[in-house]
Amino acid sequence: GGVIGIQIEWDCNLDKKPSECNPHYSFSRLDNNVAEKSVSSGYNFRFAKYYRNAAGVDFRMLIKAYGIRFDIMVNGKAGKFNIIPTVINVGSSLALMGVGAFLCDLVLLYLLRKSQFYRGKKYEEVRLNTQNTLPASTVDGNQSGNQSEDSLSQLDQPEKLQTVET
Repeated sequence: GGVIGIQIEWDCNLDKKPSECNPHYSFSRLDNNVAEKSVSSGYNFRFAKYYRNAAGVDFRMLIKAYGIRFDIMVNGKAGKFNIIPTVINVGSSLALMGVGAFLCDLVLLYLLRKSQFYRGKKYEEVRLNTQNTLPASTVDGNQSGNQSEDSLSQLDQPEKLQTVET
């Protein structure tokens, strides 16, 4: 007797035609290395059947069976492209990168000893005028002498400091 291993490998792209999805078969004998250490080589086993005759005497029959055993192992993978899981995975990875940047900022701004240095590099101070709107004359393009003097006087007003993230 003997033990034969049958390996069936499937590797399928379900975006293509079903006729292109073919298995790959390979065969091997699995009992070769056991045969050298065993009393009897190949696939065989013994079993007993017990009987009792009419006189009440027990006896047994020992049977040694030989045969061929087939171990069939099937492995495979198949896949089909779908845009929805792809978009979900890309969106999730982009969101996680945003969360990572946010957590890094929290650590650098609040947990490190040199957080003032990082805060100074991350935020810069910008001086702005108190009036944020332009005069109507500069928007319309109609500038007269008096209106340009008004806009120059606005530049001389006191300035405020505002922190702006860069």
